[in-house]
Amino acid sequence: MSQRFHIENNKLVKIISCLAIVALFWFLPPVEPMTAIGMKVIGVFIATVLLLSLVDTVWPALLSVILLSRTGVATLNAIIGASFGSWIIYFVLMSFIMTYALNESGFINRIVAKFMSMKFVTKSPWVFTFSIGVLGMLLAAFMDQVPAAAFMLAFCNKIYQELGYTKNDSYPHIANIVTIFGVNIGGAMTPISHSLAILGLGVYEGITKKSISLFTYLAYGVPTGLVLFILMVIMIRIFAKPDMSKFKDFNIQNVLEKQSPMNLKEKATVFIFFFTVIMWMAPGILIMFAADSPIVKALNTYGITFWAILSVILMSVISIDDKPIINVGQVMNKNINWAILIFISIGVYLGSAVSAESTGVTAFVSAKVIPLTSGVSPIIIVMILAFVTTFMTNAASNVTSITVMTGLGVTLALSSGNINPVAIAITTTFCGSLAYTFPSGFATVAMLHGDEYSSRNKIYKYGFAMIAITTIIVTFVGYNIGTML
Repeated sequence: MSQRFHIENNKLVKIISCLAIVALFWFLPPVEPMTAIGMKVIGVFIATVLLLSLVDTVWPALLSVILLSRTGVATLNAIIGASFGSWIIYFVLMSFIMTYALNESGFINRIVAKFMSMKFVTKSPWVFTFSIGVLGMLLAAFMDQVPAAAFMLAFCNKIYQELGYTKNDSYPHIANIVTIFGVNIGGAMTPISHSLAILGLGVYEGITKKSISLFTYLAYGVPTGLVLFILMVIMIRIFAKPDMSKFKDFNIQNVLEKQSPMNLKEKATVFIFFFTVIMWMAPGILIMFAADSPIVKALNTYGITFWAILSVILMSVISIDDKPIINVGQVMNKNINWAILIFISIGVYLGSAVSAESTGVTAFVSAKVIPLTSGVSPIIIVMILAFVTTFMTNAASNVTSITVMTGLGVTLALSSGNINPVAIAITTTFCGSLAYTFPSGFATVAMLHGDEYSSRNKIYKYGFAMIAITTIIVTFVGYNIGTML
């Protein structure tokens, strides 16, 4: 069979259009105080965001690296070092390996069995349903949302089959929504093993050259996420009217795996994982009580990546019955999503590239954009940024929305002086992790749409309602918490 060069017309048009944007910005005269370098960087930024959202999630990131090297903002080697060589990529990679080890140890199954066996869970069908959402939220708070969503959907499917529900029944449609929305809220609540949260923190650090501790993010994310989950529960309870009559003779034990006592491998994995989490949060907790303590200063010299790498090393070296807890080489070859790491690497760097002094973009924002917001309440600006971020992350890539909106929010905050840069950075990052509606927004939502027990109409109905609720809660609860941190 003869071969020929061929590319879909629709895809080709998108690629050519994005490259045309690059060319346009490279030849347009700069708008002062923006520089020629700034115009070129903005052109690459816009084209990269569009290509990553509309065409592919890998090669556009690589293309942006070589295009940025020709703008004059930095050399090719410096861009590679600041993007894929960033500590953020190492941290996300180590987090992926740690989460994989925790899941493989059997600890996740044990937590599910323990939680679902509690007496209050089966008190009523509604309590049971919302308990599944709580379970999804708890799992996703400590592991990546995608495997958490896959686990929870498979678990729910077993429950539906045991109860005798079909894909045409209303109850599974509601339960699936509660479960996946719970997973996404849990994933937004903590930066532990969550690449999206780390991306937002990285964008902030790239612009300000300062860091936000994991504890600071947790102090914002946990209470905000809990309020958001409670309001979701109230909304579902008021408006959803599924048939729950089949719960009459349901026994949860029929769908739970039998649990044997924890073996040595599981104990070692759990100890290492949660010891690492404690060390991540320790500086942020201790600084509240003894900011000038030698212990705090010493812990700050290590950073969170040190403990993540040490954790993986320990899991690789500690052997039980002549086998390491994890085979790192095998995990990295077979179980790591390298595409998302490349995707995140350029997302982190783009924010710092745009805000570089040589581009004049920050000066442009101060001179041209800030005056437009004069007389506008800062809380209204926060609400607009929160809504746009949440809406963007539901329609397009969450990596794109976090990169664009966190960069914009922090730049606006630094230029205006009346918006807290830390609070707005966490707000846009938190919102960027909360997709509810379209499959294009996040893999977990695509999984929800693809599950045979889901109803697309109900996903959109409750998803759009959650966009509105999220905007209100992060503005009046989350942002205010952030200003106090």
